[in-house]
Amino acid sequence: MKITNKRVVTILLSAIVIVGMAYLLSLFMGSTKAEVTEIQPPADLSNTNPEGTEPEHEPQIVLFNDKIAEYDNLTMQVLKMSLSGDDAIIDVFWELKDPRDWKINNAVLEIDSQSYSYAGFDLVEGLFHYSDGTACKIDMQQLSQEDECSNDWLKETPYRIDRLIFANVPRDFLSRSVQLMITGMEAFPSESEYCKVLNIEHIQKIMQDDFPGLELECFQEDGFQGYQIKESSVFAGDEKVLASLADHAVKALFGNMAGVWKFELTNN
Repeated sequence: MKITNKRVVTILLSAIVIVGMAYLLSLFMGSTKAEVTEIQPPADLSNTNPEGTEPEHEPQIVLFNDKIAEYDNLTMQVLKMSLSGDDAIIDVFWELKDPRDWKINNAVLEIDSQSYSYAGFDLVEGLFHYSDGTACKIDMQQLSQEDECSNDWLKETPYRIDRLIFANVPRDFLSRSVQLMITGMEAFPSESEYCKVLNIEHIQKIMQDDFPGLELECFQEDGFQGYQIKESSVFAGDEKVLASLADHAVKALFGNMAGVWKFELTNN
């Protein structure tokens, strides 16, 4: 009986130890589970910057109202300059001297006396006079981007606003010494504007004073563009008429103008 009681006591102690260990184990597991639950993932990874990259900023802009230059009776004005990525962007308003399709083709930007090449331009808006006596305005910032034409605009001076682009400039160029020099323009129409700028009907009317009954035509399709005397015309193949036509066409389409329009753009 004594031995039996010892066994009972031993069994009870063992049971108590097992229950105690189970209870401690459950507490440990619960604590671990609670700690894991407290670790939350980032709310939105898209709002964090990747390591080593800079946050995006709105383009920096400097506005001007007194940057004007004139050469050979042609006026230009710088409206603003800004940084977009690695590019310097300079908006220039300039007057057009005649109905030809003039564009700025040569310009240099100097930043702390170091030159940066002209990479091209985008048309912002413009008012254009054509040799057929019409005037049209286009605003590339409008959704339609369609020409609006009115004879009333013939009373206004034709102009362009172009966004000049200079690539790979220092990111802090707006706080440095900056000079812009525009040194040349050319008139050379794009394929889509070729016949509109040439205005073959106007040339035909002028030439008919010397060559009565002359018929001309302009074409621009499938990558080809040009002008010619109609095959049905009595002057078809006439070398003298062809030479006169070429002279009129070159004057209507093409042109070059050199000069220096210089602007001090340092942002003080």
